Amino acid sequence: MDLKVDKKITLIKERLSDKSFLGGWSSQKKMAVIPINSFTEKAFIAPENAKQASVAIILFEEKNDLYFYLTKRTSEVEHHKGQVSLPGGAIDKNETPVDASIRESYEEIGVDGSYLELLGKLSNFYTPVSYFNIHPFIWYSKSKPKININFQEVEEVYKVSVSDLVNEKNLKTKNVEKSGVNFKVPSFNFNDCVCWGATAMILSELKDLILDL
Repeated sequence: MDLKVDKKITLIKERLSDKSFLGGWSSQKKMAVIPINSFTEKAFIAPENAKQASVAIILFEEKNDLYFYLTKRTSEVEHHKGQVSLPGGAIDKNETPVDASIRESYEEIGVDGSYLELLGKLSNFYTPVSYFNIHPFIWYSKSKPKININFQEVEEVYKVSVSDLVNEKNLKTKNVEKSGVNFKVPSFNFNDCVCWGATAMILSELKDLILDL
């Protein structure tokens, strides 16, 4: 379908409210960095004592398309140094996941949450590398949100279109070195950045959700 932005937003919100539209693990595992089988998939089941975190996918309208922000984390942050990520972070004590997603977005890139509409939530994702159970929330802004980068946490901000997210030509592999060993991992190769790992697995569910819009 080739829908106008406002219609796409309406459908995304409706689909997020109906959990049958969410691909969950079947969508997330498409971008897994390790081969998934009945044994390895157990690593992605969140334990009861998992640390809790939230991220924000902030959709906004520009030139009759939808875009969202990705960030490149600095070497100063505690987890996932230098990686391309969604705005987000750990949930504070007595804080709700949804509040954490918008607080972290403000702290990292200065987006004012009072101008955003909450569309809904994707499936949680557990990353065994940093032991975080991640709550991904989708927000919407009618216009491009102003940003103010916190350079202690964020090195750069990237603007990515949902058209590029659903474009199969942007599915590539990336060479990653760990402990002296090189291996290939699935990635989204956008114009300005390469996204892989936990963030790519979260975005894979969004991609499946909006693929036919």
